[in-house]
Amino acid sequence: MNDKVIKDMVYTSLFAALICVATFIIKVPSVVTNGYTHLGDGFIFIAVTLLGKKNGAWAGAIGASLADFIGGYSFYALPTFIIKFVMGYIMGTIIEKLPDIKHKRIIGSAVGSLWQIFAYYVVGSLMVGNFISTLVEIPGNTIQSVAGIIVAVAFTGVFKHTPIGKNMLEC
Repeated sequence: MNDKVIKDMVYTSLFAALICVATFIIKVPSVVTNGYTHLGDGFIFIAVTLLGKKNGAWAGAIGASLADFIGGYSFYALPTFIIKFVMGYIMGTIIEKLPDIKHKRIIGSAVGSLWQIFAYYVVGSLMVGNFISTLVEIPGNTIQSVAGIIVAVAFTGVFKHTPIGKNMLEC
């Protein structure tokens, strides 16, 4: 294996762990949905910004689904894996396709978040067999997405200027 492949694997694994921690530990329980709102999405957005769409999407999928699995939501682990991967990939694709747009990362995060909100609504509806009762999850998922975008904007701006952040951008 060459150095780039090893660096990619290490950074992707590192971000998967950070995403798992940000999802599993930094959370606010929801009485209405029996779930929780977390900051893991912000770290997925950071991962996509620093690692690119493929590695960032893998980190998001692995970290978020691992948090579901160890947090007692194993029935959501597979849907989460798919939803978070697609969310990160959407964001990364938008960043690539809009190279000259100033706020491309925010636009990518927002579009990826819209996918996530819709996908979790559909998955939740299919799980309970009712497309009406799961509407209550949309506000919480929206708040989680907005918080994630704010976290990503704040941390990425700072992190890109650190030695490890610069090193990641060279990969």
